[in-house]
Amino acid sequence: MRESKIEQELLEVSALKPKKNEDRQKYLERLMRAVSKLPDPDWEGLSKDAQDWNNGAAEAHKAGAELEDFPDYEEVDDEVDEEQAGEEAAPVEKPAKKKEEAPTKSYAPRKVSACHTIKKLVAKKPDISVSDLSEKLKGEGFKVSDVTIATLRSDFRDSLRVLNELGVGKFNL
Repeated sequence: MRESKIEQELLEVSALKPKKNEDRQKYLERLMRAVSKLPDPDWEGLSKDAQDWNNGAAEAHKAGAELEDFPDYEEVDDEVDEEQAGEEAAPVEKPAKKKEEAPTKSYAPRKVSACHTIKKLVAKKPDISVSDLSEKLKGEGFKVSDVTIATLRSDFRDSLRVLNELGVGKFNL
């Protein structure tokens, strides 16, 4: 049996259900996409670990790399030894996979990156939607997935919240 508190949290908030015999990578990608489309209040209600996993999964997907499983993912043995009868079976941690480097793609150099452009647009209008950002980026010649836009937007809005809390700036979120 598999257990991950992060996975359970993301499944609950996204209302996604794993498909029978679904490839693990396809499932993780479906989950990442569903979580990336959450409204801001739901996203902000997620734990930092859940947000971090989703942001990392989106970056890996964007880079064409395999999505990492959940850091708290554990294999729990359903069978109990005779010696352990009456006691709970100890969880067995899944061995860490060797990270494969994502293939590098060469793009023509740009003066301003899509990431930089997204941050500028969000700083000017913090409540800008993903679809509005997507339209503006396409108008400037960028090809960026909505998942990436949602991830960058959410992360930058969180940075703006931190700046508000520190009194460094005043952004109406």
